[in-house]
Amino acid sequence: MEKYLTRKTAIFAVSAIALWKMYLAATLELHPDEAYYWMWSRHLALGYFDHSPLVAYFIKLTTLFSQGELFVRLSSILSTLLVSLIAWLLAMELFGLVTVASASVIVLNILPITMAGSIIITPDIPAFLFWSAASYSFWKLIKTQKPSWWYVTGVLFGLSLLSKYTGFFLAVSFLIFLLVTDERKWLKTVHPYASFVLGLAFFLPVILWNASNDWISLKFQFGHGLGGTGYSISRVLEYVGGQLMVANPLVWPIGIYACFVFLFSREKEKIYLSIMSLFLILFFAYTSLKKLAGPNWPATAYFTFSIVFARYLLDGNKIKKGVLVLSVFFCFLLSFIATLHARFTIVPLDKISEPLARADATNFLYGWRTLGQKLLEDPETKFALTSSHQTSAVISYYTKEKVYAYVDTKLTRTSQFNIWGFPEGLKNKKGVYIYLEGDGVGPIKDYIEPTGEKDALMVYRYDIPLREYRFVYGHGYKK
Repeated sequence: MEKYLTRKTAIFAVSAIALWKMYLAATLELHPDEAYYWMWSRHLALGYFDHSPLVAYFIKLTTLFSQGELFVRLSSILSTLLVSLIAWLLAMELFGLVTVASASVIVLNILPITMAGSIIITPDIPAFLFWSAASYSFWKLIKTQKPSWWYVTGVLFGLSLLSKYTGFFLAVSFLIFLLVTDERKWLKTVHPYASFVLGLAFFLPVILWNASNDWISLKFQFGHGLGGTGYSISRVLEYVGGQLMVANPLVWPIGIYACFVFLFSREKEKIYLSIMSLFLILFFAYTSLKKLAGPNWPATAYFTFSIVFARYLLDGNKIKKGVLVLSVFFCFLLSFIATLHARFTIVPLDKISEPLARADATNFLYGWRTLGQKLLEDPETKFALTSSHQTSAVISYYTKEKVYAYVDTKLTRTSQFNIWGFPEGLKNKKGVYIYLEGDGVGPIKDYIEPTGEKDALMVYRYDIPLREYRFVYGHGYKK
């Protein structure tokens, strides 16, 4: 098997997957979250309510000449290519084996969280890129013992913080590694502290933005990620179920076992990989006792996790190597079917039950263009109100901003829309309140003066009904 794990094999696999993802990125409608981050790129700022700002700048850079879906998502695919290169370099620095490097890169690219997740653009994309780069630079520091790598790591740590607040856990992971190995000697020097301060300097714009906005983003994230009341083991089990899905039901348990084996190894290389993988996964397992963590929250841990998985199985007998082949095949098969279904609806869920078909997560990649076209039929309609910041975002994208989209501030959670506000110039124009059947909206007259004109729209994925929208037209925005 080892003879097939070469640089050429890795390049072929990564290139083929990247081309497939580019096709999907160009042909699938934006997910509502993507449309929301696209709106950020249209209103560049030092910070945003939900996350750090770097995803907005990534989207801005790739949409300078086109606002098409592919270009909104392009930085996601390009970042994954860079992460693949960094994974190769780190695996070679750690073990010096082309087989391990090749297997690591292939596993990384076929995990559901990277094969499917990197088609869309979210804050996880820049976070994954700079977490990976910082993981590489920190190991270069350990290997070369050159203090200059501390400052490279500090810059990358800062860029990780600018991508997502979970970048803070990079510093925690590095600190744990230093404390449990003889590399703790570095803590007697100025370099780790200066590196940390350098990273915080890059993060300063976000701190200043929060300070000028009553710390709303940091308050939201602490409540969103670490809130909750009462403890429940069932939430931890649900979190584990989510990890089994994003990292594959066969790959994840083997990888977790391998991480614990590596943790008690005498080799620094293995201890390092274990800490960089386990800490984040276990941290969110713990926080799920009080509040369920999203499946993607420990996403960056799967960078080193892929190397752990590949090294552990390649370092064994024929049975382990056979498990590696089986795992790679099974992981690729499931990830490919998932992405194929997202584009061509190949899994006949509607034949099993209509509710199951309507609950399909990939449905969020359908129906938005139809909604936008419906709104553009009436050129007099200048604004739309919805009970979801995500729906408002896709309306903005698929009407090409010809209809200003805003939110029902009573029903929807606080979002960036609350900070942007409603334009004064549109307050006396014709608008529409849009809601889904069963939303339980409040008195619409609190927002607009209804004219009596109403409409409805059912959006479909092929022949499967997805969502039924209700339209209530009126004049004058009152809030």
